[in-house]
Amino acid sequence: MTDPNRPTCTICHRPLWADEWHRFACRQCERRIADHLDHLPDLIHDLHGLLTPGSRRALDGPIARSSAEPPAPIRLDILDRITAAAAVLDTWLADWHDHLQWPSPTYRTDPLAEAAAALRTNLPWAVEQHLAIDDFAQEIADLHSDATGLLDPGKRARRIGHCPAPAPDDPAQACGAVLRYVPGAATVTCRWCRTTWDAIDLGAALALAV
Repeated sequence: MTDPNRPTCTICHRPLWADEWHRFACRQCERRIADHLDHLPDLIHDLHGLLTPGSRRALDGPIARSSAEPPAPIRLDILDRITAAAAVLDTWLADWHDHLQWPSPTYRTDPLAEAAAALRTNLPWAVEQHLAIDDFAQEIADLHSDATGLLDPGKRARRIGHCPAPAPDDPAQACGAVLRYVPGAATVTCRWCRTTWDAIDLGAALALAV
């Protein structure tokens, strides 16, 4: 039986091991955040290949066009995603610098990649010291999921049911928030109560709830 007084991860809410009690996030969640930060710059840069309607990913190479053909309009939805990703990383890095009483971050050539790298480097500090590490983890996961879904529609998050975990404000009731699963992911996290499920265990729980 789980000790109700045992500290839990603020991201997945699983009990922390004894050697993790000084942390706000477990090592598994830290590794997941680190993986997202490692891959996010390439994913966002690849979105540039979708800026022109009908274009393929930048990795597939440019599409030949007639010189007489007028340029296609820019996809503003994709441009918004690219801009938002850079803004989110920069905002969090500035916040971390403020907490550490460091000067505001500066960039040389690629703000998005440099911000991601700096956040990745300082992640061990954040999981131990930053009270909002759960919000940071969710925002980075959302950026990663959105970019992955745009580049590969087969990996787009899909609605799979409603969260069966106890509601944060009334444990006697189920949370009930919509759950979305990214194909191939090992876990599913409820955006409302922040419960993180093993994908196989969640499948079984949802089947029993039907």
